[in-house]
Amino acid sequence: MPNYKPVSELGWIDFSETDKQKVMSVIELLKPDGTVDELGVGVIRNSLSDAMFPGITTIMTRAKYFFIVPRILHDFASKPPGDTKAREYLRSEENEIIEMLAKQADYLDNSGVIGITIARHNKSKPTRHRKELMRKPSTIYWNGLRAYKIYPGDLTMAHLLDAMENRALHGRMLGHQSAEGETGDDRDAETSNSNIFSLPDYDKNWKQELKIDLIPTEADFLKEKIIDNFPQTLLAQVLKDKKNTTDFLNANSFQDMCDMPFMHNLPPHTREIVLTARNFWRIMYGAHIRYNIVLHGRHGSEQVKNDCVDEWESWMRAMKSFHWSNFDRDLMWSITKQSTHLKGYTELFINQWMDKIKNQDFTPEELDALVETQEERNKQSRSKLRLQNDEKYDSWTGISEMGFRFSNANTIISDIASKIDQ
Repeated sequence: MPNYKPVSELGWIDFSETDKQKVMSVIELLKPDGTVDELGVGVIRNSLSDAMFPGITTIMTRAKYFFIVPRILHDFASKPPGDTKAREYLRSEENEIIEMLAKQADYLDNSGVIGITIARHNKSKPTRHRKELMRKPSTIYWNGLRAYKIYPGDLTMAHLLDAMENRALHGRMLGHQSAEGETGDDRDAETSNSNIFSLPDYDKNWKQELKIDLIPTEADFLKEKIIDNFPQTLLAQVLKDKKNTTDFLNANSFQDMCDMPFMHNLPPHTREIVLTARNFWRIMYGAHIRYNIVLHGRHGSEQVKNDCVDEWESWMRAMKSFHWSNFDRDLMWSITKQSTHLKGYTELFINQWMDKIKNQDFTPEELDALVETQEERNKQSRSKLRLQNDEKYDSWTGISEMGFRFSNANTIISDIASKIDQ
């Protein structure tokens, strides 16, 4: 009998841009090279990351996209009504810019050009065999554009595109009022003139000399937007002071950054958030070690299990000198609960883990039981620890480090700092 390999495909009916982006976000989490949050603690990491680096996400690459996206939409809003819809225009322009910037960067992966892998594939292919990037800069940067008030409205990108298309379909220039002198509903009101975005200029020829690097006026503008809207955050504090900027950019990681001299110059509350993030991971790293010990004991590699046992002993020695008085658990929960919905069993798990480690009141078996219960609740039928799981694992599984978006923030800050005072 010939070997048969079942093939599964994921499909969906694309009712709206919002629905498509929700599906794309799920697909992003299912990629095999992604880091899966087995114990559900990523929600705390994300909340602390937002508090330190608002407007920045882990899939952002270069600061220039904060200007490319609104300029494309501004161009569409400035055009007379025609057959082209906003979505079609945005898609076409983003595809063209992906190809343009990829070519400038010699198709090198470290350039920060979004879609460069697709562009490299397409450069020698006929049109019918070309691929298209699904998650484009407009969806990646939209929340950042709203956060920094470059787009000062409240609409999602999908709803803004709806409003722009609605006006175009009615044969009106954006900003043209009705006979009664009213601009229509609230969504339409946000597109009441072509200057929908706050930008340092409205240069019609911006695409002619487009490069992935910021120009000085853009760098200064983005810096001021961040400082104005989030003055007490780590991101703004780094940008405010050249010494802070230099120290931050000299750090090799988030953990390294926490020991840089500029940390002592931060406002007390800002510094407290940073140290809370660092200490949160120091404490919870132990849970991930125990998880891997259990996993590899059941379904994995004896060598990896032994390595994790050694790592556990090292972590335990480090925790004996941990200063619990420097860890503000209440601040951690306050930040988390202000920004996200926290599952009750995850809060219980984290508190129980922290209490046991702080009080040194545990056996390894008790900690393993905590971890196993949390993973089962968090992953349910996809739990890797379940006895019925017949997969085998040969390396560390789950989160091994928390960078709190440091590397992405580092790139954005570097883009800005390199062009200031030029």
